[in-house]
Amino acid sequence: MYNDIIEFLDNKRLKEALVQLTALAHEADNWQLSSEIESLQTTYSYMLQYAAQGMEDPERNKLYHQLLRTAYELADRTEATRKYRTGTGYMHGKYYSFQQIPPHSYQEICLSLEAFSENLGMAQITVMDEERRSETVNKLYIEHEKYVTELFDIIWISTHWTDEDLSGANSILESLLVPANDVAVMISAVTLSLIQVFDSRKFQFLIKAYQTHSETIVVQRALIGIALTAYYQEKRLKLYPDLQAALSLLSDSTPIIKELNKLQTLLLLSRETEKIEKKLREEIIPNMKISPEMLNQNQKIIDLEDLEDKNPEWEKEMKRVEESIRELGELQLEGADTYLSAFAQLKSYPFFRQAAHWFYPFDRQHPDIVKLFTNHKSTEGKSLINLLMESTMFCNSDKYSFCLALKDIPKQQLEMFTAEATEQNQILKEGSEQFAETIKGEKKPSNISRQYIHDLYRFFKLWMYRSEMHDIFTDDLSLWKCEALKPLMHTPENLKQIADYLFSKDYFQEACTIYYDELCNKGKGDADSWQKTGFCLQKMKKYTEALQAYAQADLLKPEHIWTLKQMAQCHKKLHHYQEALDCLYKVETMQPDNLNLLLQIGQCLASLHMYDKALSYFFKVEYMETAPANAQRAIGWCYFMTGKYAEAARFFDKLQQADEVLTSDWLNAGHVYLAQNNIPKALECYRQAESHCQSHDEFIQLYLADKEALLQQGISEENIYLVPDML
Repeated sequence: MYNDIIEFLDNKRLKEALVQLTALAHEADNWQLSSEIESLQTTYSYMLQYAAQGMEDPERNKLYHQLLRTAYELADRTEATRKYRTGTGYMHGKYYSFQQIPPHSYQEICLSLEAFSENLGMAQITVMDEERRSETVNKLYIEHEKYVTELFDIIWISTHWTDEDLSGANSILESLLVPANDVAVMISAVTLSLIQVFDSRKFQFLIKAYQTHSETIVVQRALIGIALTAYYQEKRLKLYPDLQAALSLLSDSTPIIKELNKLQTLLLLSRETEKIEKKLREEIIPNMKISPEMLNQNQKIIDLEDLEDKNPEWEKEMKRVEESIRELGELQLEGADTYLSAFAQLKSYPFFRQAAHWFYPFDRQHPDIVKLFTNHKSTEGKSLINLLMESTMFCNSDKYSFCLALKDIPKQQLEMFTAEATEQNQILKEGSEQFAETIKGEKKPSNISRQYIHDLYRFFKLWMYRSEMHDIFTDDLSLWKCEALKPLMHTPENLKQIADYLFSKDYFQEACTIYYDELCNKGKGDADSWQKTGFCLQKMKKYTEALQAYAQADLLKPEHIWTLKQMAQCHKKLHHYQEALDCLYKVETMQPDNLNLLLQIGQCLASLHMYDKALSYFFKVEYMETAPANAQRAIGWCYFMTGKYAEAARFFDKLQQADEVLTSDWLNAGHVYLAQNNIPKALECYRQAESHCQSHDEFIQLYLADKEALLQQGISEENIYLVPDML
C-alpha cells in the first residue's frame, strides 16, 4: 500500500494518495498520524472547492506544494510506524518500550549530559581516596552511558522531529559541557534515521552540526550523514528548495569539496572489503601456513652442514609469506578495511547488542572496559594494547572488541601476554610507524572518516539485528550521481580523481561515464581522459566507440605508442586487419625490435592471407626470442595455409617436444596430417588434443572453429565431419 501511495504522489494524484494513506494509518494504529492525515485531507478539500468555483488564489501553487510535501512526510512516517508496531526485533522492542515508558526529552537529556561533565570534574577534585574516586567516576560513566544510549535510540526510532525536538537537539549540539563523543553518537543516530525516513528538521540539524561544531569527529560524521541522506533521499530533497539552497551554499567552502571527494573514495574503497576478505581467506592466509620443517625447534643455526642441506622449497615458502605480508600492508596503506575478518568473531559480546555501541568513539573510561586500564599496569607505556588503541589503523568498534576480549584475562596472564607482545611487537611497531609516516600528510578528518566508515560497515554487516535494515554497502554509493551534491562535487579535478580511482579498480562502466559524460563531452577532457575513455570502452567490448575515443586522444597527443597499439587491438577485434596494420607499422618505426609488436604485425598479415610477408616477421621473432614457441606456432600455421605441409609438420613436431604443449599444437598437427591424407597420424594427434579438453563437445567446438581453413586446404566437408566420429 505504501508503494502505491508514493506512486500516486509522484504522479500528483494527491486525492487518491490521501485515501490510501488513511487506510495505512488505520493499520499503523496511531491516532496522532490519523489526525494529521484528516487535517491534510480537509485542507486539500477546501482548496479543491475554491478552485472548482473559479476563485483566483495567488498562494495556491505554494499551498499545493506544501500539501504534497506534507503528504510524502506522513506517508513515510505512517509506514515506519506501522513496521515498528507490527514487526519484531530491535526496532519493534524499542518502539514498544517507549510507548510503555516515555523516554526523556532532549532538553532533559541535555541537562543530564551536562551534569555528567560537571560531576566528573568535581569528583576528580573532591574525592581524595583513589579507590573511592575510581568507584565514583565509574558510576558517573555508567549513568552517562544510559543517557547516551537512550538519546541514540529515541532519535533512531523517531519518524520526525517537532520544532521543540529540534530546539532540544540544538541545545545538545551547542552546549559547551556536552562531550563531543556524545554529540558524535547523536549524529550517527540522526544519520541512520534519515536514511530510513526523511525529516527536514534532522537534515537541517546535520548541516548546522557541520557548519558550527568545533570538533572534527562531529563535523566529519555530520558530513557523512549529509552525503548519505542526500544519496538515499534525493527525491525527497527535491521537495525542499530551502534545503537544496543550504547545500549549494556549502560549495563556497573549499574544505567540504575536498572532504566530500575523499569521502567518495572511502565509500568506493568499501566495495573492496569483500574482495579483500576473499583474498585473505583464499590466498594470503593459506600462503602463510609455513611448513612444519621450517618451524623445527631442534634446528640449530650453528649446524652449518644442516643449513646447507635445507630444502630450497622452504626459501620459496618464506618468500611467499613475505610477499603476502607486503601485499596486506599495501592494502592497509591504501586505507582499505583489512581487519574485518580478524574482529568479526569478537562482535558477539553483549556490548554490541546495543545499536549505539557500534558508534561510540573509543574511550578507555567506558564502563565495560575501564577495568582493563585501571587494574593492569601493563597497559601503560609502549605495550601492544597501547599501540593498538592509539593506532589510526583500527576503527573504534574493533578497539572495543579487542579490549572486551582481554578484559577478563587474569592479571598474571595479561602481563605475560603484554611482555611477550613487547618482545615480539617490533614488526607491528614498525608497521604502525610506517603507516603514520604515510598518512602524516593527510589531514586528521580523513582518518576519522575512514574509521567511521569502517564502523558503519561493521554495523550493517555484523550487528545481530542487521536484517531489520537495508544494507547500504550493497549499493554503489556513487555520490557524484546525486543531483543535490553536484555543486559540491562536480569540479573537473574531483571528477577526474573519482574516475581515476574507479579506473584503477576496474569499474570501467562507471569510470567511462565520468570520463566521457562529465569531462570529455563537456570539453574538459585531456589526452589522458580520452585514452582512458577508449580503454574503458575497449574493456566493455565497444570497439567502434573505443576507436572514436582513441582518435580524439591521438589528435591531442599524436603518434602516441600506447594509443596506436590499443587502436590496433580494437581494429583486430573488428577484423579490420589492414587498419590494424597501419597502426602497428607506425609503432614499428619507433620500436623496431619489439618482438611482441612484430608478432602482432605477422598475425595481421596472416589474417590478410599475406603469408610470405607474415613469415618474414615470424622468423625474425623466432631468431631473436629466447622462448620462440608462439612464433613457431605462427610459422607452422602459415606453412599449413600455404600448402607446405612437411615444413608445417616439422614445426608442430618441434612444439610437441616442448615442456608445455598446448591443445592447439596437437590440433594443428592433426590438421596437417589430415591435409596429407595421413588419417591414422591425424587421429592420433586429434586424440591428444581431445585429452587436453574438458569434454568431447569442447574438442568439437575447437575443431570446427578451423573448418574454413580445412576447406581451403581441399579437405572435403564430409571428411571434416567424419573425424570426430572416428575418434
